[in-house]
Amino acid sequence: MKKLADIFSQLTHTDKDFPLLIEVLDQKSSTEDEFFAIMDIAKYVKDNYLYHGSNIEQKILKLDKEVFAYLESKVNKKNAKRDWNGMLFYLDKVEHYFPISKDVTIFDSVEDFYLYSMLFPKKHIKLCFGIEHWFFLKKGVAYRHKEDFKNAIQNFEYSIKSAPLSMPPYEELIGTYFENHDYDSAKVVLDKYYMFARTFYQLGIFYYYNALYYYQKGNYFVAHACIWYALGFDLSLAMRNSLLEKLNEIIGKQNLVLGAFGAVSGAKALQTNNVPVWFSKQILLATLDMYKSSFVSRIPELKQFKKSVRRKLMLYKLSAYVEQIETNMDSNQYMFLLNLPSISLKIDKNWQLVYENNENFGVALELENSNDTLTVSVSKTIKDFDELYKEELDKILSSGCELKNQRDLTTIKNKNIKIADVVLGQDFNMKILYLKFGDYLLTLSYVSKQQLNNDNLLLTIANSMKFYNNIDKITKMGRFL
Repeated sequence: MKKLADIFSQLTHTDKDFPLLIEVLDQKSSTEDEFFAIMDIAKYVKDNYLYHGSNIEQKILKLDKEVFAYLESKVNKKNAKRDWNGMLFYLDKVEHYFPISKDVTIFDSVEDFYLYSMLFPKKHIKLCFGIEHWFFLKKGVAYRHKEDFKNAIQNFEYSIKSAPLSMPPYEELIGTYFENHDYDSAKVVLDKYYMFARTFYQLGIFYYYNALYYYQKGNYFVAHACIWYALGFDLSLAMRNSLLEKLNEIIGKQNLVLGAFGAVSGAKALQTNNVPVWFSKQILLATLDMYKSSFVSRIPELKQFKKSVRRKLMLYKLSAYVEQIETNMDSNQYMFLLNLPSISLKIDKNWQLVYENNENFGVALELENSNDTLTVSVSKTIKDFDELYKEELDKILSSGCELKNQRDLTTIKNKNIKIADVVLGQDFNMKILYLKFGDYLLTLSYVSKQQLNNDNLLLTIANSMKFYNNIDKITKMGRFL
């Protein structure tokens, strides 16, 4: 077995060395020391030669994969055996062979990259894969179990910095702070973890550590609520047992009044104490933006990506928003979600939005096409529909307009509708439709210089209207919707 020292005197540091280098890199190793000797030669080549585009490049790339696969298997094996010094030994070999940077941002998947770009649109990032977050995470795990908390915390922070959407480093860092009895620092990291949580398992972790945090702070009522909530999510058996132990301790305490129905009272207790009960609003909005952006490109490879994002949106209970995106992108209709009254409606894309108002208890959309104007307005009311309709007609008549063709309709979706034509002279024709929808009066008016002969346009829009759960309600109610 030739080592670097054996060939060093023969090297010229030019391309003439490549046949010799390929020869020694092709050596078969029968022991770990011999494998490390080949690694030393490969590292020397990478550090001292411009080999890109040469016949040695493919050899180095192939060897890089073999080196990482070998060292990763050793790190994982030492981790499983709880041999922390052995784990650090192989991690030192990783750091020696591969360039490890503390200033890169890495993404485990294309989806994570796009999600991060939606969360932080002003940050300049590029899609990048690497081993930094894995390296710092594993190093932190070894130091944590050696109870070297300072080095453990530092490495977990490096891992989070290099891969902000990778969740295990957050979990390890939170656990380290708890072991070190630094509960306030753990809570700071836990709140960051929550903002990026994207699965039920991650939500379970969030509530698990919240339960422990409030328990350690002596707030047993909130801890009790967090425990009940956490048990409804995916958790390991060890975590569930830990929570049940805490639950039994809390229930056994004197002079502590708890709700009779843990899960229900727990959700209310969480909201009262500003503990969220669902995924973060930032994640919901960023995932929606990511799904919307995926429609811009027609690249076939995006098909599976879109399906994956859509599944997440349905998991987050954002079905109305999914329908809006798909309607607007793939049909001849345009779907509006009126946030304040939480009512959706669909219109033809021939209309152009010129005004939208989101003030208290009212939304107005005006869409203009040529000389015609379509207005949709929504106002909250508790009055009877017939009483409201009479008041609206009185307003029209008092303005000097004439009413024609008044009629009541019942749609196939059992919506009661009142419709009429409003005329003022020869140049003003307006078809107006009223619909009582829950506690809201919806008014659709279509103004045209032409004589209006049918009601199909307004009836189609009226039939498309339905209530939906907006993001504010979803984040507030969570799984209790």
